Amino acid sequence: MEAQTVFYLTDAAEATPDFLQELEYGLSDLFQAFCREHFTFEDPLDYPGLRLIAVRTPQELEDALFGAQDDRHILSEAGCGCCLFLLDDELGGRPLFEHAIAGLPIPTWFLTFFPAIPKVLVTRPGHAKLHLPSRRWSQKPFSVLANPVRHRERLGHLFASFWLPRFWDALRQYVRRRAGTAWHTPGHNNGNAFERSPFLHGFHDAFSSMIFRTDLSVSVESLGDLSDPEGRSPLSQAQRLASEIFGTAQSCFVTNGTSTSNKAMLMTLLRPGEVVLLDRNCHKSVHHAVVMAGAVPRYLPARFNARLGVWGPVALEDLRAELDRAAALPEAARPKMLVITTCTYEGILYPVWEIGRLCERAGLLFYADEAWAPYLAFHPYYTRTLEDGVARRYNAVSEVGGAHLSVQSTHKALAAFSQASMIHVSNRFKALLETDASRPYRWLRRRFHLHGHGSYEKFSHDLHEMLRYWHSTSPHYPTLATLDIAGVQMRLEGLRLLEERLHWVADFQRRVADLVGRPIHECIVGLRAIVGEDPKWKEQGYFHDPLKMILAFRDAASCDAFRRLLHRSHIQWEKATPVTVLFLVTVGTVREHFEYLFRCIRQMRDAIGLPERPPADADVLERAVAGQPVVLPRDAALCDGELVPLAQSEGRIASQLLVPYPPGIPVFIPGLRITRPMIQLILDVIARCGADAVHGLFVRGKRPFVEVLNRDEEDRVHRLDPAP
Repeated sequence: MEAQTVFYLTDAAEATPDFLQELEYGLSDLFQAFCREHFTFEDPLDYPGLRLIAVRTPQELEDALFGAQDDRHILSEAGCGCCLFLLDDELGGRPLFEHAIAGLPIPTWFLTFFPAIPKVLVTRPGHAKLHLPSRRWSQKPFSVLANPVRHRERLGHLFASFWLPRFWDALRQYVRRRAGTAWHTPGHNNGNAFERSPFLHGFHDAFSSMIFRTDLSVSVESLGDLSDPEGRSPLSQAQRLASEIFGTAQSCFVTNGTSTSNKAMLMTLLRPGEVVLLDRNCHKSVHHAVVMAGAVPRYLPARFNARLGVWGPVALEDLRAELDRAAALPEAARPKMLVITTCTYEGILYPVWEIGRLCERAGLLFYADEAWAPYLAFHPYYTRTLEDGVARRYNAVSEVGGAHLSVQSTHKALAAFSQASMIHVSNRFKALLETDASRPYRWLRRRFHLHGHGSYEKFSHDLHEMLRYWHSTSPHYPTLATLDIAGVQMRLEGLRLLEERLHWVADFQRRVADLVGRPIHECIVGLRAIVGEDPKWKEQGYFHDPLKMILAFRDAASCDAFRRLLHRSHIQWEKATPVTVLFLVTVGTVREHFEYLFRCIRQMRDAIGLPERPPADADVLERAVAGQPVVLPRDAALCDGELVPLAQSEGRIASQLLVPYPPGIPVFIPGLRITRPMIQLILDVIARCGADAVHGLFVRGKRPFVEVLNRDEEDRVHRLDPAP
């Protein structure tokens, strides 16, 4: 088991080899004791120790962390294990924060490349007092490090502030020491209903007792209540720790998935009749939220890659054009929000720093659905250095710029149970309400005001009130516990977990390309295959996440045969199009998975490659997603409507969503006028995957129907003015 790494930046005379050795022993022993106390449930485990690496200059620190001198995305072996930085408050007689790394002030450099790793400022008597840049920084006097055994309690508290999963620890302690006879929900009562049944005992054994013993009730007040997040309960403290780890003003746990997160957030922020700019290929839950909020969606131009059957990103020039158009409108008619999906289902990451800048200039909130990439904040691979030398991060909510708000499906890629999700609110959004007086956001301060001033406290109250509309009052406590530990795990070992998988993917791509005899970009779908040859996309900062691994096939028949081979080999993919198969690489993916998949590819090597031409109906597919609503979606959704045969619905106004799933992108949306390309796209999905693959479809016999406004409703309903 490899040791975790602590980097100590010091040029102090006291930092002799003997001193550093004693410090390493002391910290390592305390760390292992901390892990045994807080991560063990029954049998003690062999936890890794800590390895101390001392460096004397900021440049030495950077070189020690990264494995290649010319690439600040690949970590060294020691860098992969980094879990803590110790930093002397002075170097070379100058305060630490007067130094720079790679042209960036030290606090900014850490925020950019290692934001989640805890930093401890080591202070000495007589040195100037430094202001800590954020909650992710702590400070301790040098005397504590000089004698870690003597100060084991203080260091133990420090470790707990970094890595203690508050809710899981309290839940574990309750089950082990305090739980007794239960006279509360749930009805299985610590698993007794399963364990003592001659028929269900096997069900109990399959899951083991802990999943039942931790499935408790809000009646256990000592653990906290998801519907009442204030106070000092373990659940509240766990959410505050998540906020610190993810670098936010506030983070909220959600146990009903990111679908619920989207609905609660958008219904908190939007008001009836307000315009919201929407990424056309956003998840159906965003469309649901817009319908329920009574907002007016303005769909941004969608790019559907018909050759591969995948969606492309919104172009920056289209976004700029839309914002320029909005600037000419009266203030009350201007859009209030932009919603973008980043990363997309196919792995495209947007230049969130530039989109954030454009939105700030126009007075829009930038809301990012980051469901598919909750890990972006935990590795320097997901950074981009711009032409001016400034580095930016791809995670949407960041302390160095980006979106105002984001939601993440923690369960999709991190160590969490299904439906585990988080809401993240940026520090910048909080500043817009409390300290920023800019004119473009006056509407936001009026919306969430207290005593005549913008109030973040009022926003937070409204958000939690809306969450109470959606949360169950009986959340699944094991799911909450996984939300707690998922962030802690990434803070402790996220660098190593991601570095390993990025290397595995790169190695796998090379092996496939060598086997097939084609370049990687013709075997594995990336940015170039999705958006085309134009270099502007890469230059503007669009990027493909390699952990969304997409195999391309030369034709639909070959892809279908490969999926049948995967079924026979007991390999399940994430989603597929007629000519691609997407494999999702997560923190739980192990190296053997790549070998099993490679064995299948060897059997069909001649089928791998980009399709030679798009299907004949490519232009039809493009037109299927080109419409704008003619009726307010909420009005259309609340009409009585009528069912008509799908094939005969052209020209009618949809009153429901039809959603091919996965990935969950609607084709029919309430308020849209139905076109022949929309109908054809749904019929093609039915023919290829069956009617069950289209959520919302009504089938009688074998005939598909869709709900539309009836003729009387079409005459009565208020029509939206066409956008100029």
